[in-house]
Amino acid sequence: MNRRLNWLGRAGLALVAAGMLQGLASPAVAQSQDSVTFGFFAPLTGRFGANGERFKEAVNLFVEQTNAGGGIGGKPLVVLTEDDRGEPMQATAIAQKLSENKDVVAAIGSFTSGNSIAAGEIFAAAGVPQVSPSSSHPDYTKISKFQFRIPNTQDTMSLKYVSALEENAPHKRVAVIYFQDDWGIFVGNATKAALEKDGAEVPVFEAMLPDARDFRPLVTKLRQANVDSILLASHYGPSAIFLQQLRQAGLEQTVVGPETLYNPELITLAGDAANGVITTTYFFPGDPTKVAFVDAYKAKYGREPDLWAAYAYDAIAIATAGAKALADAGKPITREALRDAIADLPPYDGVTGVTKFVDGTPAKDLTILKITDGAYTLLK
Repeated sequence: MNRRLNWLGRAGLALVAAGMLQGLASPAVAQSQDSVTFGFFAPLTGRFGANGERFKEAVNLFVEQTNAGGGIGGKPLVVLTEDDRGEPMQATAIAQKLSENKDVVAAIGSFTSGNSIAAGEIFAAAGVPQVSPSSSHPDYTKISKFQFRIPNTQDTMSLKYVSALEENAPHKRVAVIYFQDDWGIFVGNATKAALEKDGAEVPVFEAMLPDARDFRPLVTKLRQANVDSILLASHYGPSAIFLQQLRQAGLEQTVVGPETLYNPELITLAGDAANGVITTTYFFPGDPTKVAFVDAYKAKYGREPDLWAAYAYDAIAIATAGAKALADAGKPITREALRDAIADLPPYDGVTGVTKFVDGTPAKDLTILKITDGAYTLLK
């Protein structure tokens, strides 16, 4: 059974037991006459809370800007915010709640692929278009025509992580360390396969348990294996602890990882141990073409936006662009009509790059960053 079925099976059985799959709203439901309403859900608390908060900040900024500019066809944009705590069962409950609200014509969320997929089955049944800012597992957009995402699929992204490593670090013997969740397992397997296909050895292939804090046995294994570099597919919190313990043990191998390592909290938590880390991103605030977004975000929150803020900003912007297209054409903003409008949008030049959906997924280039002297810098 594949991971999608595992995710959905766990969520679906519990929902059936609770009787929560009854009474889903009709796909033809439109928003009220007074506003255009979206639902937004993300992990605002829990181990992914920092990422979810960046999502929320970007969404709130966009809503403020949109309404200051006249809203959508003269109607204000309203966003209902929910905390899924990074838990798939909570995401399904939120999806049920939003689907039953006749005013909600689109959903923005969530952060993890697991939560987005769990919620996605509910939204698909209700005909609610769902735009995930960051879900990259291929199975997410296989749920139905109502799912959209901002990044590439994870299989495509994994090849880019490997390219970033091979172009910037010795790679005859590479350790692959991955976080033990659905996303991390997928990335771990995909990057290991890509490295081996290119002729590299992967003498260490090991999972980080979600609650692990002592990585010294893993560090010892890395030392004994004499690896040239490390591909680290994990989240910023455990990665910071791992980096500290790795450097404390005197191991100086280059660490390369995906966009989960592009988070100022990694540097805050890891300190000097974060220096030298190479990571990928769709957004960098130093890009001169992103000045308007960066300046507006800094004015509102007193700091630069990160990738997670950029993801969410584009996600709600694209859903809004679909709604505006309908409003401009004098058409009602129904769930089904909005789904079609989002799918039919011309290439959208946003803060994470150009998004043009093909079956709910875009194709985008990645920017390579390196942490130098406690700051993210453009590598190329």
